[in-house]
Amino acid sequence: MSNNRSILSVLKGDFFTKKESQNYFPFLFLIILLLLLNIRISFNAESLIRQSVALEKEITSLRLTYINTKSELMKVYKRSAVEDLVNTQGLSTSNNPPIIIDYNE
Repeated sequence: MSNNRSILSVLKGDFFTKKESQNYFPFLFLIILLLLLNIRISFNAESLIRQSVALEKEITSLRLTYINTKSELMKVYKRSAVEDLVNTQGLSTSNNPPIIIDYNE
């Protein structure tokens, strides 16, 4: 019963007007400061988690772009694709093998 009365006296404000309870004010301020610090850390952690999720989505998107670009580039490097590009400029593939020139002094 006395525990309920002490909680009720704190809620009513009677606790703060008593002379004996002034010794507890630094402790109460410390508790309030720690609670506010805990809330701030929680909000900061949630913000970091949201930022991490956004960055993971961006990495996934960039990875897909990289794979698509690489596959398109590999298509351009094929011999048939190179021959098609060269044929549009009026050149053709040589049927004769290259000749090695050996220059000895």
